[in-house]
Amino acid sequence: MNSEEKIIIKKLNKIGVDTRFISLYENEIYINNLKFSKFSRKKEDEFHEYYPNIKVKRSKLFQKICIKVSRTIKTQIEPRQTLYIENDGSIENILLYIVLEPYKRKYGIKITNEYEKNHIKVNNDCLDDFTIKYIDLMTNAEQITDKLEEKNIYPLTHVPHTWILDWATTNNIKYIKNKKYEKTISTEIIEFLEQHIPNVQESIKQSVNYLDKNNQQNMGKE
Repeated sequence: MNSEEKIIIKKLNKIGVDTRFISLYENEIYINNLKFSKFSRKKEDEFHEYYPNIKVKRSKLFQKICIKVSRTIKTQIEPRQTLYIENDGSIENILLYIVLEPYKRKYGIKITNEYEKNHIKVNNDCLDDFTIKYIDLMTNAEQITDKLEEKNIYPLTHVPHTWILDWATTNNIKYIKNKKYEKTISTEIIEFLEQHIPNVQESIKQSVNYLDKNNQQNMGKE
């Protein structure tokens, strides 16, 4: 965080905003949780008296994404860790930086785009990546399980890719690239299921989590 950002955060704290629940990115403020941030319209007007050019963005979809991320990473990160996010201009990694930015204040973490061995890599796999992988395993008659890389965290595990693209579009986020999913047997199966079962990808993810947890418990009993 540079000196200008520190001054902005200090001003927000002074007017009663809880900055652990807002993200500061490229001269814009994104509200992660409206209730907990206490960032009322009145406080926004007061803030704009000092910083009229900084936009405050209120998005229900962004708040939904932040809730998903918060529940996912609460057991994945520790205070004062350094998180590495690749600076590749992708919308997924831009989103990751924005949603993790408040954790500098919550947990005292650092975020960098220069990788070193002791850093924790922030993986940008989202819900679609996980469910496609599971269907691939199923169609190949392989065990359906998670194989997560060590020293990686996966904040977007429960975030559908459509949410990411919708958020980027409605907020006019500038990015260089985004993930493209080729049409395969697995994607066609998921598309078919989505037409008949609400939130099917999340249901698949939770089922795999349940199976993995049970397998670990059974192994512990042996």
